[in-house]
Amino acid sequence: MKIFIVFLGLLLVNVSVMGYKSDMGKFMYIQKALADIAFECVEAAADGREAQPLADSMLEHMIKGLNGVKVRSYACEISFGSGTPVVCVSMEVERLFRFPFEAVTSVSARKSL
Repeated sequence: MKIFIVFLGLLLVNVSVMGYKSDMGKFMYIQKALADIAFECVEAAADGREAQPLADSMLEHMIKGLNGVKVRSYACEISFGSGTPVVCVSMEVERLFRFPFEAVTSVSARKSL
């Protein structure tokens, strides 16, 4: 009986860790995608092109590819500090992690030249 209880405990811990790693991978993918979008928008703003429509189209394309993530809202703020563009891309999501101890609902990335 002790072996069965230990087995169930290890199984529960293993399933929890696997679920957390899956959710963390999803979080890291979204964060990397937002950083790439912010970088592209900084380069566009530095070249004098319109960065806001570019950011909106890239964010909409990224959201279409996210399976299982409910996006509440997204925003791209472009400002010019000291003559250089600064882009902050943020996204509000329903819930990224399925466990109650990680309540992440916002992902953002900020880039400047």
